[in-house]
Amino acid sequence: MTPATQKPQPNSAANYSVGVPEVGVPEVGVPEVGVLKVGVRKVGAARRKVAVFVAHGMGQQIPFQTLDQVAEGLRQKDIAEGNDNPDPIANTLKSGEQWLRRIELQLKSGDNALEAHVYEAYWAPLTEGKISAGGVIRFLAGAGQNGLQNAMGKFKRWMFNEYEEYPTPIRTVLYLLIALATVASLVEMNSAIAVVVAGRALLAQRPGWLTNGLFADLTTTFNAVVTTMAAIGLSLALARLASRKKLNRRRRQVWGWLTVVLFGVTVLIVILAGIAIAALFYGHVRGGAGPDTQLWYQLFSTSGVAGFNRAFDWLAWRITIVVAIVIAIWWIFKIAMGVYRDFRDSRGGWLTLLVASAFAVLVVLAFLLVLAFYEALKNPSDGNATVIVISGLAWPLLIAASSYIRKILIQYVGDVAIYVTAHTLDSFNDVRKEIKKSVHDVAQSIYSLNDKAGKEEYKEVIVVGHSLGSVIVYDALNQLINEDISNANALTVVERTKLLLTFGSPLDKTAFIFGMQAKDTSEAREALAASVQPLIRDYSFRPKQWINIYSPWDIISGSLGLYDPRNSTDSRRVGNIADPDATTFLIAHTEYWGNPLVVETIYNAL
Repeated sequence: MTPATQKPQPNSAANYSVGVPEVGVPEVGVPEVGVLKVGVRKVGAARRKVAVFVAHGMGQQIPFQTLDQVAEGLRQKDIAEGNDNPDPIANTLKSGEQWLRRIELQLKSGDNALEAHVYEAYWAPLTEGKISAGGVIRFLAGAGQNGLQNAMGKFKRWMFNEYEEYPTPIRTVLYLLIALATVASLVEMNSAIAVVVAGRALLAQRPGWLTNGLFADLTTTFNAVVTTMAAIGLSLALARLASRKKLNRRRRQVWGWLTVVLFGVTVLIVILAGIAIAALFYGHVRGGAGPDTQLWYQLFSTSGVAGFNRAFDWLAWRITIVVAIVIAIWWIFKIAMGVYRDFRDSRGGWLTLLVASAFAVLVVLAFLLVLAFYEALKNPSDGNATVIVISGLAWPLLIAASSYIRKILIQYVGDVAIYVTAHTLDSFNDVRKEIKKSVHDVAQSIYSLNDKAGKEEYKEVIVVGHSLGSVIVYDALNQLINEDISNANALTVVERTKLLLTFGSPLDKTAFIFGMQAKDTSEAREALAASVQPLIRDYSFRPKQWINIYSPWDIISGSLGLYDPRNSTDSRRVGNIADPDATTFLIAHTEYWGNPLVVETIYNAL
């Protein structure tokens, strides 16, 4: 093939250019930025323009990350279709008082050519630092209790002029009970770690209740917890690797089931550990156990418990050493390559070599100093310094795991807690208003954009929401439709919204767990709650399509069944599609981005 006829490769990189603002902004020049070109795309035949409005999910998203994922996915899909996809343009423009940032794509060719302008609703900074770990725990406990109340009663939901009852499977009650027990056990473990570490602090006098027996029993308990956590962590890492390497789907599903079993075992051990910790504290503090008595020896054979602890210490110690060596080799390699690269440069190469040598001397001296103290402080009666170091290794490992879990809870569950607790009076009302206003204002500005002739810029708009972002765009779209109804359909929001795409969406779970199903709930209150949600008021307010992509391996999302009457056959009912490639248990919630289904759904709609 000649270069002129060669088919574009799907992995070809884009050369972005920075566009001159075209809508609502004076056409001023933009200074050149790095290697990026500046200019306005040459306009040939009039192209159909479609806006794609995306809201990211929970967690610490960085600016434009979601926008880039969608835009690049669409561009690669278009190239794979054999189209001569021009380089995209990054643009900033102003609509009213709202500044908008977008990526402009040219998709398809010839008579079917169109422009897709991808926008992002970026709300992550609004929740940063707004909730503590304690607030997340209170949210989880309250959510579980509210969910149990709804599950044990008759769950009713008002929609489409009916007050319909939805049956609740008994497994929902069991899920919620297990979840509450797991949260309680994690809180108990963290509390035990805190009081014991405080009691055995370097400069503190050990309290009388913290006996050697209690510490040994707690160590045995934490050894078991860390073992199961390590097993599920390794399983998830291997499953993630298999997904990235695009291994056979059936094999990934088999591994997924293994991960589910390991996760179930981990939850079981965590709950039992919570019960055991309470019993151990009572037995040693109030139950009269001797200072050196180990209660686990009385429940199981001494040789079995001691053997398990020795095996854990032996394996954990060696894995820790191997991981430390691998990390050290990686850093040595990176630094050596950097020194070599700098030394080849005549400007400052010798200075880099001098600094690197001084740093190497510092590292060696620090290691020798630690080794000298290690030898000096070993227990003479035991004669084996290694036993002193590795005994109780589960404690720092569990503290590290606890810190990681705490971080995940605040970053992810914390966002959910801030946004969806409107079923009760709470302290996040102002933050929630800010999030809703931020996303609504961007969406409204997109629908309000006009071209130079004064006509609407986009005949069609596609609205996309991932995870918690699906809940946020659901609220924003409802608000836009309500405003449009009260304004004589000036923006024709319903008619122009071609697709509402939700994926990894917890909309069903939030509707159920946080539904206002109190004892005094009346049909009137439920009807009022639905009155601000035209998407469940009448199918005439629905977009042409509402597609929901989910995965049975994703415990956050699910098929949406609470947004249509059970017997509805309307063409605008939610179309639930399972993503066959999101097969990694727990991690499936973020795998949608790397799978073809989401991008293909948007591309086909375009």
